Amino acid sequence: MMAKIYPQRPSQSIIEDPKRSAEMKVFQVLKDLPDRYEIFYSMSWQDFSTQTGFYEGEADFVIIHPEKGIIILEVKGGAILYKAEVDKWYSQDREGDYHEIKDPVAQARKSHYEIKKKLENLPGWSFRKLNIWHAVCFPNVYLRNESLKADLPREAIIDADDLNDISKTIDRLYLYCFGENITDGTPGQDRMPLIHKLLANSFYIRTPLGIELEKEDEKLVELTEQQFRALSLLGDRKRAAIAGCAGSGKTMLAAQKARQFADLGMSVLLVCFNIALAEDLRKRLTNVEVYHFHDLCKEAARQAGQTIRTTSDEKELYDEVLPEALLDAAAKIGRVYDAIIVDEGQDFQETYWFALESLLKEDGYLYVFYDDNQNLYGGVKDFGGLISEPAFILNQNCRNTKAIHNLVATFHNDPQSLLCYGPEGRAPEIINYNGDEDQLRQLQKLLHHLVIEEHINNEDIVILTPRGERTTKLVSGLKLGVFTITNLPSDHPSKIQATSVYKFKGLERRVVILTEIDNRWTFNRDMVMYVGCSRARTELIILSDENAPQQLKERTKQYT
Repeated sequence: MMAKIYPQRPSQSIIEDPKRSAEMKVFQVLKDLPDRYEIFYSMSWQDFSTQTGFYEGEADFVIIHPEKGIIILEVKGGAILYKAEVDKWYSQDREGDYHEIKDPVAQARKSHYEIKKKLENLPGWSFRKLNIWHAVCFPNVYLRNESLKADLPREAIIDADDLNDISKTIDRLYLYCFGENITDGTPGQDRMPLIHKLLANSFYIRTPLGIELEKEDEKLVELTEQQFRALSLLGDRKRAAIAGCAGSGKTMLAAQKARQFADLGMSVLLVCFNIALAEDLRKRLTNVEVYHFHDLCKEAARQAGQTIRTTSDEKELYDEVLPEALLDAAAKIGRVYDAIIVDEGQDFQETYWFALESLLKEDGYLYVFYDDNQNLYGGVKDFGGLISEPAFILNQNCRNTKAIHNLVATFHNDPQSLLCYGPEGRAPEIINYNGDEDQLRQLQKLLHHLVIEEHINNEDIVILTPRGERTTKLVSGLKLGVFTITNLPSDHPSKIQATSVYKFKGLERRVVILTEIDNRWTFNRDMVMYVGCSRARTELIILSDENAPQQLKERTKQYT
């Protein structure tokens, strides 16, 4: 059995380097030491001093025997010349030329003390004494038995002849350095793992998920930009409907079309159903009026100076009272918009369309973007009869990775019609929990993993639930470890947004955690899963209660 040596084989460039030929000669010889020895070749180190700043060095060989000690061996090839009058060292090459070299004793000594210091500073190193010393090797010369310098006795030198019986030579070296009866200060087998950690620590540094998601996100943005070409298909049509699956870029196209109209000097209204989506679009469109529909009704009534009648029936308020208020206000305000762009058109009731149309100029543009598979609020499908031509179809999902899309498609009413050319991505992950308390524990653990360990920005994460504000456990202000739940977009590194699938419709995040999936909700289950899962651009994690419907479990399992 031979000694264990690190690395087992130097790189080809080192082997072929003429300046390293002496080291390679010693490398081959040291391999023949008995198997209790461990040899570390070319051990580089760095350190910092307040006086000199950063400095570095290299130990040619570190020889370790767990029952004896550690020897740092510095190798210098060629013929060796030392000029005491100027305290300089030289090496002579095969052509007879001399080259100044560093003091081998000083190099060995420095590496000796640096490695000793670094070992003693390792976490878990609690040993008071360590047998460690230094020596030099001149593999191309033959020495007599006298010492060369006061700090370079013959016993601390290995010459060409000594290499012929390396085991005997190293035994002699250990005897000189540490004496005959070595009982104290030996590394011992228990210290070897710590020594390996410093001198030969194998490691694998994984790319954090946060960086991987960023790269995937860049690809998805490129794909979404391709959808802008669809705008040219609209030509000069005054009225058009654009149907698209989740992730087909409908909202981006709607915003882009609104910008184009506004850049032509037109008065433009972009209206949607979702409050949060309207707020997001308003930040992006500075020269376009952006409202969610019911806020538009209130604002029009305010401008017209009229009072909205009160009602205790919420459905009546949204389906009748506010649309009526908009109609009444339009009679005073007039048809003020050259173009109206509607996003989330599938959620608009018939009364909404009549009210909206009353704000549009006679020759104005009306474009409606919609997805019937996201019709969570039971809107009408004919847009109040305002658009008669067949819809343009966008069936390419450009938001989600393919892995997420494959799951999303299972909740669509026509999955075979959908296309996805995004990056492959990771399969959605399912985490099972047992009851609400266990769910919160799992969420806390998951958030710590994503933000702290995977370096994902907290604003890139959203937690979605099918429950409403009154029934969800994810109330604003809830503490989950170092994180605090908020129902608004995060404005602090410790805050994580949690909201309902309904309120987040039309929006997206790199990472979506879909939770509170259990047997408590049955209404529009497939549609809610379709909307919720499709909000995730690059990472989807589903927290499912053990009591979740079996059919839902089976459907998600095959894609996770």
